[in-house]
Amino acid sequence: MPKPTQHAVITWIPNSGDGMREARRLNARFRNYSVLRAPDKLTTSELSEYMSLIVVGHRGEFGDATQQSLANLLHGSDCHWVVLANCSSGVATSVGALGDNELWSPAQRLANALRIKVSGTARALTFDEVGLGLAFALTLGEVLIRSNPPSAAHLWRDYEAQSEVDEVAEGISHL
Repeated sequence: MPKPTQHAVITWIPNSGDGMREARRLNARFRNYSVLRAPDKLTTSELSEYMSLIVVGHRGEFGDATQQSLANLLHGSDCHWVVLANCSSGVATSVGALGDNELWSPAQRLANALRIKVSGTARALTFDEVGLGLAFALTLGEVLIRSNPPSAAHLWRDYEAQSEVDEVAEGISHL
């Protein structure tokens, strides 16, 4: 059971050494406001005790299998906000017209799949922004949230589930 001020659970992408290190650093900085859990120890019922889940790691490590595993874990929980602390997790990659493009960013895909709020980054995220907590802040004196560092406005983008029409239109725009 979390302490009354612990509203966020922090984890990392499985097998991400950098993700684990930075998740630990972030939790150490905000220990009274978050808990740290290894990805293989998280359960749907435990997630229901928290307002948000912060997932740390590299964008390249957040593949389809990891995203599906995360979606399965969150499905049915009462945790309604995921923060993807990964480089450019709010940007759909594009290699050119009709190339091997992503139709949606990882954050938008997860928001659409789960119908919850997902925060992703609009650019590369540095280790210090995560581990030193520069991309995070406390609100209401106890709720750990993602936050734009003073030197980097517009780091984070928030995604909500799209209507079917908007989802198709965005996907087509990224072809």
